[in-house]
Amino acid sequence: MSEAEVSGPVTLRVAPAKNGWKWLAEGLRYFRASPGMWTLLMLAYWMLIAVMNGIGPIGAVAVAVCLPAFSASFSIVCDEIRRGRAVRPILLYAGFQRNPRTALLLGVLYLCSISVVLAISAIADGGTLMEWILFNKAPTEAVVKEGNLSASMPLAAILATPVLMAFWFAPLLVAFDGMGAAKSLFYSFFACLRNWRALIVYGGAVTLFAMLVAMFVAMFAVMAGGNPQAARGFMLAATIMIMPTLFGSFYAAYVDIFPRAEIAASTEI
Repeated sequence: MSEAEVSGPVTLRVAPAKNGWKWLAEGLRYFRASPGMWTLLMLAYWMLIAVMNGIGPIGAVAVAVCLPAFSASFSIVCDEIRRGRAVRPILLYAGFQRNPRTALLLGVLYLCSISVVLAISAIADGGTLMEWILFNKAPTEAVVKEGNLSASMPLAAILATPVLMAFWFAPLLVAFDGMGAAKSLFYSFFACLRNWRALIVYGGAVTLFAMLVAMFVAMFAVMAGGNPQAARGFMLAATIMIMPTLFGSFYAAYVDIFPRAEIAASTEI
């Protein structure tokens, strides 16, 4: 797959606050357009991540480095749907084919940034949160009861906010606009900063959506007689719906805030 064509300067606009709701609605529409293929892509993605995490610390690092490329892949899926094209399994790797070196560089920068955030939060919890996030080592019940983790999580959230702002749109700007790593991080950060009202509304919409889904999952679990396997099945189905919806909402926000995405050339795989 060749890289997307890039022409003209990138336009960054301030979207109305109400558009935060529209982004989530658009994300749900992208899922409903091809639920079967999204399910296949999600299951394949989770299996791949599980295999990589099973390798050990090296695998966990590789997963973090690959996250921006996978994020771009799912946005490319949404782009294909928006353009009326068929979604294919190979699109799971599409983000590794558009500006791949920069995408992986973003992954390295993301890993370093999050590591710095977690290293600072380790002052409060002795590194418990870092081990949990980076190495999938869940804290013991005794550690949770100590209370240090509850102190470090808000600190990490505050420190991680500018990092997440910088990386929110960066993978998409790399994949669709051919930007370099530094430029994509710059545009992403200020896109989030200038659109803080819409992002707050979006956050509220996502929270409400998650609560509604959780309510329905709980209701179905009760109807199934509290069967643990049935509850896990309902949770899996809900997650398969939620994740593509969120990826779709990221793409919808990108197209809304960077209008040139509407005319960016798509590519054949």
